[in-house]
Amino acid sequence: MNTPVTIAVTDHVPHDVSTVYEARARELHEMLNDCPGFLSTDTVRHKREHQIEYTIILRFSDQESAQNWEIRPDIAAKLKEITDLTGGAAQIVESAGLGLWVDHVPGAAPSLPPFWKRVILSVLGVYPTLLILIPLSRPLVSGMPQPLQTLAVVVVLAALLTWPIMPFLGKIFRPWLAKK
Repeated sequence: MNTPVTIAVTDHVPHDVSTVYEARARELHEMLNDCPGFLSTDTVRHKREHQIEYTIILRFSDQESAQNWEIRPDIAAKLKEITDLTGGAAQIVESAGLGLWVDHVPGAAPSLPPFWKRVILSVLGVYPTLLILIPLSRPLVSGMPQPLQTLAVVVVLAALLTWPIMPFLGKIFRPWLAKK
């Protein structure tokens, strides 16, 4: 089974070149669609007074695809155009699997903790949260059909697990998760 890999690239772009940057980034994203193992890309923009901070999130199906996408000549040329425009990426972060939930050991190659540890971490996040959510949500959802009650709880649970619960648990249990 392959472990998906996420790469987040953050660029700080002056307002006066943001239109050119966005056009080149769109061209790059179109090229990526032809790369083996490429899954998706998302862009997060944060406007500041003198610049726009762009975080480009690239998702690949496996480590090999995540390592090889930059090799293609047309992509390398487009990356050079973007780097020439921005002066280089301010930050590049790579994570594998649950990397957005589980911090990886700095300096080590991204890897997932063993399956059983991930299950335990998930149970530690889900079970106590459900014990709190179900009684708290009962007055709000009691008039809804059961499938909608469950959906409402699941949506809130998923949001809470994504942030702050799983990142918090990942940070607390990082030494145990990384231990072989």
